[in-house]
Amino acid sequence: MTIYNNQSKIEIIAMAITDLPEVLAIESSAHSHPWSEKLFISNFGKRYINHVLMVEGKLAGYFVASYVAGEVTLLNIAISPDQQGLGLGFSLLDYLKTLSISLDQQEIWLEVRESNQAALKLYQKLGFVEVDIRHAYYPTDNGRENAIIMCCYL
Repeated sequence: MTIYNNQSKIEIIAMAITDLPEVLAIESSAHSHPWSEKLFISNFGKRYINHVLMVEGKLAGYFVASYVAGEVTLLNIAISPDQQGLGLGFSLLDYLKTLSISLDQQEIWLEVRESNQAALKLYQKLGFVEVDIRHAYYPTDNGRENAIIMCCYL
């Protein structure tokens, strides 16, 4: 899919194993507790719909998601810190919604750190609602943090 955002050409395409060096660079700069290369590799296969977002040919973001029995689970998402705040996260998640509908899925589920207010606002803007809280789910530098469980009903 190709779109234009503020005069920039944006493409969202399927993630390939060869994208992992760039994905891992974004992962380590965007997350306090990044996934390992081994974990990314374990999330490729038939039930996964992993995509990257390219801005003018440069990888700027990605998502890792799985789907089964009408439900999509967003496992990981990130936009390069130098590209955040430009609407790219919205474009990437909007694409995931469209893709999920095309795959006849009914819901998208995710978990987000309670402290990640920017992500919470973005998810709410895209129709996600809070369903539950997983207490002390995410590791932090000083202990654990709650996860907010959210769902978007398609």
